[in-house]
Amino acid sequence: MPPHVIVVGAGPAGALLAYLLARRALSVTLLERTRDFAREFRGELLMPSGLDALDQTGLWTEVDAVPHVPLRAVEFYLNGVRRLRQEFPAEAFGRRRPRWMSQPELLEMLVAQAARHPGFRFERGATVRGLHEAEGRVRGVRVLQADGSENELDADLVVG
Repeated sequence: MPPHVIVVGAGPAGALLAYLLARRALSVTLLERTRDFAREFRGELLMPSGLDALDQTGLWTEVDAVPHVPLRAVEFYLNGVRRLRQEFPAEAFGRRRPRWMSQPELLEMLVAQAARHPGFRFERGATVRGLHEAEGRVRGVRVLQADGSENELDADLVVG
């Protein structure tokens, strides 16, 4: 049986890590305290190096399909008056411009890709209350589930 990993938090780093581990045939449980990524707007500005890193995961087609707006300029306003505008020509960044994208849509895509692997499990509304320890080492996490029940989940490794 492959090692079991619990990843606490389905933000960009946690969701991507869970995908990468599941792709390597590890057993992974991704825990997220919210039930819905879209509970509030969270934008994500991905710089070219971040886009290149996502490309290296083999998910470029999926990342590129997430709705986005290429960064062409930044404007700063103070009391409703534009104080600064900085344009960014395409050649300033090499092959990829920075892009704004909806973080909830990016996270949903990462979780959907991880879910294509049989060892992946995703729990929404699961709040980690603490670590489960035994014999001097971490053995898992204590979780408050969305239904109000509490339980312990065992793991060989906890990341969070």
